[in-house]
Amino acid sequence: MSEPTQSKKELETQISALEAELKASQKRIRILNIISEVDRSLTLELDLDPLLHKILAGAVKVTDASAGSLLLLDELTDELVFAVVEGGGGESLQGTRIASDKGIAGWVATNRQPLIVDDVNKDNRYYHIIAANFDIRLTSLICVPMISRTKLIGVLQVMQNTPGRYFGPVEQELLNSFASKAAISIENARLYKSLKEERDKLVIVEDEVRKRLARDLHDGPTQFVAAIIMNMEFIKELIDSAPEYAPDEVDKTLGLARKTLKQLRTLLFNLRPITLETQGLIPALEVYTERLRETDKLKVSLNVKQEVDRLTSRAEIAIFAVIQEAVNNAKKYARTSTIKIMLQPDPGNDQLMVIIKDNGQGFDVQAVRQQYDKRGSLGIINMQERIEAINGHLKIQSEIGKGTEVIFTLPIHENLLENSKRT
Repeated sequence: MSEPTQSKKELETQISALEAELKASQKRIRILNIISEVDRSLTLELDLDPLLHKILAGAVKVTDASAGSLLLLDELTDELVFAVVEGGGGESLQGTRIASDKGIAGWVATNRQPLIVDDVNKDNRYYHIIAANFDIRLTSLICVPMISRTKLIGVLQVMQNTPGRYFGPVEQELLNSFASKAAISIENARLYKSLKEERDKLVIVEDEVRKRLARDLHDGPTQFVAAIIMNMEFIKELIDSAPEYAPDEVDKTLGLARKTLKQLRTLLFNLRPITLETQGLIPALEVYTERLRETDKLKVSLNVKQEVDRLTSRAEIAIFAVIQEAVNNAKKYARTSTIKIMLQPDPGNDQLMVIIKDNGQGFDVQAVRQQYDKRGSLGIINMQERIEAINGHLKIQSEIGKGTEVIFTLPIHENLLENSKRT
């Protein structure tokens, strides 16, 4: 009689074990479905701020947590910044900064390892100033690093406030996997934002170029063409009324037409200097300064201290464009009579220095930088970005009444044309 009773108990035990295993499997499937759903959502989201909120909401949901926070690493200050906080009334923490090696989050960021803390209030790494911002008493906590391609993006942490409920290895594994995907999504969103900003800058630059071209055409060739048409109409009248004066007027009109042609060629050269592409930087600058002397009646000098080797097309275009920008600024704002362009190669220190100096009225550099939004001009920023793109450094020195110096330096060796061919 004892055997059937024992078999029944064994059967009940097996059934209980199977039911527990079924529940665990169902829970895991539910969690994986949540992760899959959130993952699809993250892939589609390219705006950084909504993405961060979705990441944290997904992390809290996946781990069935009471609250959570996402901290991003600020590489400039080496601090962790609370970017998003959810649950527990801790939203006031948003924007708070902590040193990247302090607290539980700092430990995870420094060691790049996930961490489970069963009682945060007894852990000496926990920041109690942070706890003060939560309405709940935190118990268990998981904190995991967000790493994309070996780069630390920040940390993701979830908290529990229910007594007796603790996070385990399963939740840690899930959150760790989720954080890896989240880190890649954040990097993609940042890249998208950067590309969008670059596109907006290009649109602004293109608009400025169009406006400058329209202004140059209006102030120069357009006026001359109008004068040529008026002269031709006058010559037609002279042929009938006083033909002996017509040849002189024809000569004057021909002179005006030649001047117009020279201005148009200068505009075309400034837009796309063929000499720069075919012969290099120095010949292009020689043509450019000669045209400035002829068409703008400026005292422009070009001084090359010693021979400059051919640089890559990218470097030569950048240098030429910055010199053009500096000269145009001097012509437009400085009321200058003299502009000096100097190139000083220093192969021993692997450095090329370029100086554009005018004797104009000068300006307050800091004030101009601060008023870009109001002025709608990006001249200095354009020059700076062009030089930084070839690993150079730009400096502008100016004082009111004392002229302006635009100085930039760049490494020679890495920008050499032959170097580029070898690589």
